[in-house]
Amino acid sequence: MNKKDQMTVENFVSTGMELETLYTCFPDFSKDEIAAIYNNYNENILNNNEGQTISINCT
Repeated sequence: MNKKDQMTVENFVSTGMELETLYTCFPDFSKDEIAAIYNNYNENILNNNEGQTISINCT
């Protein structure tokens, strides 16, 4: 998977998409690669936001 594809998957992960849904959206990519991107993203979010609250206004 090239860097552009990785960034695309990461953008989908950032919207809160679940792993199984990512597998469905990107059937041409390896499930292992998708899982690695998903896990890395979520791990980074947890590490960067310890003790912080994120508020998002979706209006």
